[in-house]
Amino acid sequence: MKWFKRKIELLVIPYLPIQGGFFTTALIFIIGLVAIKAEELRLTIKVDKKLNLMWNTSSTTLNNSPKIIPDTQLEVSEKLKKWQPISELYLGGLMAKPTDVTVSIPKTNDIRYFRVRSKIELSNANLYKKNLVGADLRGANLAGANLTYADLAMANLDGANLTGANLTGANLAEATLGNVNLTNANLTGTTIGPWFAFPEVNYLNTIMPDGSIKTHDTEKKILIQLYVDGAPKTNLSGKDFSGWDLRGVELQKRDLSRCNFAEANLQNVKLDQANLSNANLTEANLLGASGFDPNDHKGIILKNTILPDGLLTD
Repeated sequence: MKWFKRKIELLVIPYLPIQGGFFTTALIFIIGLVAIKAEELRLTIKVDKKLNLMWNTSSTTLNNSPKIIPDTQLEVSEKLKKWQPISELYLGGLMAKPTDVTVSIPKTNDIRYFRVRSKIELSNANLYKKNLVGADLRGANLAGANLTYADLAMANLDGANLTGANLTGANLAEATLGNVNLTNANLTGTTIGPWFAFPEVNYLNTIMPDGSIKTHDTEKKILIQLYVDGAPKTNLSGKDFSGWDLRGVELQKRDLSRCNFAEANLQNVKLDQANLSNANLTEANLLGASGFDPNDHKGIILKNTILPDGLLTD
C-alpha cells in the first residue's frame, strides 16, 4: 500500500537523499510563476519587485498521527553542484505547528536553482506507543529515541539514524528500512517484515527481535555495498576477495591491482577498463565476465582459472 501519491504540476522532482541524511525538493527559476509539489513540501516562486519563495512546513505523518515537522532551509545554486543557504533555519520538531514561510531575495538576470533542504531532527525524542503508520521519516535523526511499542507499519525510514534507539515491541511491518543505521539499537520483540529485503541495514551491537546480538563485519559491509552501488568510494586495490561470491558485480573502471580473487566466483562480473595488474585469479570463475582480456593486465596470475568463454587455463 502506498500512503503518499505525487501529483504532477508542471514538473515534479522527487525527494532525493543527499549528504548528511537530508532530503530535498528543488525547482529551477527561469521566469514567471513556477510551482512544484513533491509529497507535502511545495516550493513556489512568485515574481514581484523581488523573488518571493514560499513553502509550508507541513507534517510528514498522516492525519491520525502526532505532527512531525522537519527543519527547513532555503538554498541556492548556480550549477547544481554547490549549494548555499540563503535563509535562516526554520525549526520543526515533534508536535510543532505547520508554518507558512516566505523568503524574499533580489532579482537577477542569471539562471538560479533553488531547493528547500529539510531534515527531521528527533534525537532522544519520546515516541512511546505513538501511531506513526505510513510516516515519511526518510533521513530522520532518531538516535536515542524511545520508540517502544510505536506503530511504524509502512513507514519510510530509508536512511534514518536509529543509533541507540529503543524499538522494543515496535511494529515495523512493511516499513522501508534501506540504509538504516541500527548501531546499538534494541529491537527486542519488534515485528519486522520482510526483513530480508534490506541487506544494506547497518548492524553493530544490535539487539535483534529474538534477543540475539547482531554485528556486520567489515567484509560483509563491503560485499553488500558492492551489490548495492558498487562501493564507489571504497579503495579496492590490494583487497583480499579470495572465495567471495561476486557474481554480477559491476567493477568496470575500478583499480583492482594486487587483489586476491583466488577461488572467487566472478561470473558475469563487469570488468570493462578495470585494472587487474598483479591480481591473483587462481581457480577463479570468470564465466560470462565482460571486458576481460588477460593480455591487458601486467603480472596477472591465472592458474586453473575459468575464463569468460569457459576455457580453463593451465
